[in-house]
Amino acid sequence: MNQKIEFSQFINNQKQLREQTGRLTADTVERVWGDMEAFPRLLDVVERFNLASGTLGGGSANALLIYAQCPGATRLGSFEDWKKEQAYIRKGEKGLRIYVRSPGKEDPKTHRMKYYYNVEHRFDISQTTARSQPEKVTWAEPVEIVKTSDFGVEYDPEIPDGVDAVYIPDLKMVRVRHGQTAEEMCFPLLTEFCHYEQHRLMGKTYERNPETNFVAYCGGYVLARRFGVSAESATFQREVFPEIPSGSIQEKCGAVKNLLSNIIRASGMAGQEIQMGITEMERNFGEYVSSPRYRPEEARAGALAV
Repeated sequence: MNQKIEFSQFINNQKQLREQTGRLTADTVERVWGDMEAFPRLLDVVERFNLASGTLGGGSANALLIYAQCPGATRLGSFEDWKKEQAYIRKGEKGLRIYVRSPGKEDPKTHRMKYYYNVEHRFDISQTTARSQPEKVTWAEPVEIVKTSDFGVEYDPEIPDGVDAVYIPDLKMVRVRHGQTAEEMCFPLLTEFCHYEQHRLMGKTYERNPETNFVAYCGGYVLARRFGVSAESATFQREVFPEIPSGSIQEKCGAVKNLLSNIIRASGMAGQEIQMGITEMERNFGEYVSSPRYRPEEARAGALAV
């Protein structure tokens, strides 16, 4: 077949797929935004598909697509990927539509490779004959995962009831309310750690406001899930959600995807720092304290869609 005709068909197919995924994304945003039960499940997808070094299906757009099509998905691959592992797609299973990064041409001026995000179909491990490995996370003292990072933590007797911890930008320190157990203070510390990471990213423009509070809160939840810390204290009441544009669905989708991207970025940076601290602890103390799923050197390589 003529290459021009094949390319034209590919472009038309991509156009149709993008329209379908766009509608699916819009429907998902309408369904989960402000929902106290659905939104944490979306964050569970964010956690599973945005490890430190990246994994297929990562990014805010893909998080919404995976949640819409298979919220319990844990690992995606193509037909060829699973075949290489001697696993096969179960009869009747339909692939999930996600954005996959593909290399294009090198920019002649910058000599940097250009990438494109095409809509392709991938299958979750639950749709195949492959078996997932059980995961085990061991934490004797959960608060230690935050102590390994490069910012200060200290008790403050003047912090009032109802406030468990607060990040002080000028000091790059988190003040913690007295009287909490290590388990109780860990989620608040992870949340304030995400404020710290936002401060690093935003510099002088950083301030505590509904958006940075929301990003930090959701980032703390993602980190708690990632490192096996209790997130029982996390409650997604309606007032937790910041105001977003109420105009067109495109504006609303853009605002939600932007918030999800900020959550992915803040929790990702914090997660990398925590993991490096854990690795150092393992080296210094000669003991196994972390989950193999989150070892940077063993994380499955892949491209993050934006």
